[in-house]
Amino acid sequence: MAEVSEEIRNLAARHQEFQRQAEALKQEMSMVKASVSSCDQTIVTINELKAASEAGKAAETMVPVGFGSYVYAEVKNANRVIVNLGAGFSAEETAEEAIETLNRRKEQLTKIFEQMNASLTQFVQGMQTLEAEAAKLQPGQA
Repeated sequence: MAEVSEEIRNLAARHQEFQRQAEALKQEMSMVKASVSSCDQTIVTINELKAASEAGKAAETMVPVGFGSYVYAEVKNANRVIVNLGAGFSAEETAEEAIETLNRRKEQLTKIFEQMNASLTQFVQGMQTLEAEAAKLQPGQA
Protein backbone atom coordinates (compact mmCIF):
# COMPACT_ATOMS: atom_id res chain seq x y z
CA MET A 1 0.00 0.00 0.00
CA ALA A 2 2.88 2.37 0.83
CA GLU A 3 4.36 1.46 -2.54
CA VAL A 4 1.17 2.59 -4.32
CA SER A 5 1.09 5.80 -2.30
CA GLU A 6 4.70 6.55 -3.27
CA GLU A 7 3.93 5.88 -6.92
CA ILE A 8 0.92 8.24 -6.77
CA ARG A 9 3.14 10.95 -5.24
CA ASN A 10 5.67 10.45 -8.06
CA LEU A 11 2.90 10.69 -10.67
CA ALA A 12 1.58 13.83 -9.00
CA ALA A 13 5.05 15.41 -9.02
CA ARG A 14 5.49 14.61 -12.72
CA HIS A 15 2.01 15.97 -13.42
CA GLN A 16 2.86 19.23 -11.61
CA GLU A 17 6.06 19.54 -13.64
CA PHE A 18 4.12 19.07 -16.89
CA GLN A 19 1.60 21.62 -15.69
CA ARG A 20 4.34 24.12 -14.82
CA GLN A 21 5.99 23.66 -18.21
CA ALA A 22 2.64 23.99 -19.99
CA GLU A 23 1.90 27.28 -18.18
CA ALA A 24 5.34 28.66 -19.04
CA LEU A 25 4.81 27.64 -22.65
CA LYS A 26 1.40 29.34 -22.72
CA GLN A 27 3.02 32.58 -21.54
CA GLU A 28 5.68 32.33 -24.24
CA MET A 29 2.98 31.62 -26.83
CA SER A 30 1.15 34.73 -25.71
CA MET A 31 4.30 36.81 -26.29
CA VAL A 32 4.81 35.27 -29.75
CA LYS A 33 1.18 36.00 -30.62
CA ALA A 34 1.65 39.62 -29.47
CA SER A 35 4.72 39.88 -31.72
CA VAL A 36 2.72 38.61 -34.71
CA SER A 37 0.02 41.21 -33.96
CA SER A 38 2.70 43.88 -33.70
CA CYS A 39 4.06 42.89 -37.13
CA ASP A 40 0.55 43.10 -38.59
CA GLN A 41 -0.06 46.53 -37.06
CA THR A 42 3.30 47.82 -38.25
CA ILE A 43 2.59 46.67 -41.81
CA VAL A 44 -0.79 48.41 -41.75
CA THR A 45 0.79 51.61 -40.42
CA ILE A 46 3.56 51.62 -43.03
CA ASN A 47 1.00 51.08 -45.81
CA GLU A 48 -1.23 53.88 -44.52
CA LEU A 49 1.64 56.36 -44.17
CA LYS A 50 2.97 55.42 -47.60
CA ALA A 51 -0.47 55.77 -49.23
CA ALA A 52 -1.00 59.19 -47.66
CA SER A 53 2.45 60.32 -48.75
CA GLU A 54 1.90 59.07 -52.32
CA ALA A 55 -1.46 60.86 -52.46
CA GLY A 56 0.27 64.11 -51.54
CA LYS A 57 -1.46 64.27 -48.16
CA ALA A 58 0.30 65.09 -44.95
CA ALA A 59 0.81 61.82 -43.15
CA GLU A 60 0.40 62.59 -39.48
CA THR A 61 1.32 60.17 -36.75
CA MET A 62 2.26 60.12 -33.09
CA VAL A 63 5.92 59.74 -32.22
CA PRO A 64 7.03 58.43 -28.82
CA VAL A 65 9.25 60.90 -26.96
CA GLY A 66 9.74 58.79 -23.85
CA PHE A 67 8.04 57.82 -20.61
CA GLY A 68 4.77 56.98 -22.35
CA SER A 69 4.53 60.44 -23.94
CA TYR A 70 3.91 61.19 -27.62
CA VAL A 71 3.96 64.18 -29.96
CA TYR A 72 2.12 64.58 -33.25
CA ALA A 73 4.43 64.76 -36.26
CA GLU A 74 4.15 64.86 -40.04
CA VAL A 75 5.97 62.16 -41.93
CA LYS A 76 7.89 63.73 -44.80
CA ASN A 77 9.29 60.52 -46.29
CA ALA A 78 7.14 57.47 -45.66
CA ASN A 79 9.13 55.43 -48.15
CA ARG A 80 12.17 55.05 -45.86
CA VAL A 81 11.70 52.90 -42.77
CA ILE A 82 14.16 51.90 -40.05
CA VAL A 83 13.52 48.21 -39.35
CA ASN A 84 14.70 46.34 -36.26
CA LEU A 85 16.70 43.34 -37.49
CA GLY A 86 17.17 41.87 -34.02
CA ALA A 87 20.16 41.57 -31.68
CA GLY A 88 20.25 45.37 -31.37
CA PHE A 89 20.69 45.97 -35.10
CA SER A 90 18.48 48.09 -37.35
CA ALA A 91 18.58 48.92 -41.05
CA GLU A 92 17.02 51.53 -43.29
CA GLU A 93 14.81 49.98 -45.95
CA THR A 94 12.20 51.12 -48.43
CA ALA A 95 8.61 50.72 -47.30
CA GLU A 96 8.25 47.66 -49.56
CA GLU A 97 11.44 46.08 -48.20
CA ALA A 98 10.33 46.79 -44.65
CA ILE A 99 6.99 45.11 -45.30
CA GLU A 100 8.79 42.09 -46.79
CA THR A 101 11.07 41.93 -43.74
CA LEU A 102 8.09 42.13 -41.40
CA ASN A 103 6.19 39.46 -43.35
CA ARG A 104 9.21 37.12 -43.14
CA ARG A 105 9.45 37.75 -39.40
CA LYS A 106 5.72 37.08 -39.07
CA GLU A 107 6.11 33.77 -40.94
CA GLN A 108 8.96 32.76 -38.64
CA LEU A 109 6.93 33.68 -35.56
CA THR A 110 3.92 31.77 -36.87
CA LYS A 111 6.08 28.64 -37.35
CA ILE A 112 7.45 29.04 -33.83
CA PHE A 113 3.90 29.42 -32.49
CA GLU A 114 2.83 26.23 -34.29
CA GLN A 115 5.80 24.32 -32.82
CA MET A 116 4.96 25.65 -29.36
CA ASN A 117 1.34 24.61 -29.81
CA ALA A 118 2.46 21.08 -30.74
CA SER A 119 4.62 20.98 -27.59
CA LEU A 120 1.69 22.18 -25.51
CA THR A 121 -0.44 19.38 -26.94
CA GLN A 122 2.26 16.88 -25.90
CA PHE A 123 2.28 18.29 -22.35
CA VAL A 124 -1.51 18.00 -22.13
CA GLN A 125 -1.40 14.42 -23.43
CA GLY A 126 1.34 13.61 -20.93
CA MET A 127 -0.76 15.01 -18.09
CA GLN A 128 -3.77 12.98 -19.23
CA THR A 129 -1.65 9.83 -19.33
CA LEU A 130 -0.40 10.49 -15.79
CA GLU A 131 -3.96 11.14 -14.60
CA ALA A 132 -5.08 7.81 -16.08
CA GLU A 133 -2.16 5.99 -14.40
CA ALA A 134 -3.00 7.62 -11.06
CA ALA A 135 -6.66 6.67 -11.40
CA LYS A 136 -5.66 3.01 -11.89
CA LEU A 137 -3.61 3.13 -8.68
CA GLN A 138 -6.39 4.62 -6.54
CA PRO A 139 -7.90 2.14 -4.07
CA GLY A 140 -11.26 0.86 -5.32
CA GLN A 141 -10.55 2.03 -8.89
CA ALA A 142 -8.87 -1.13 -10.16
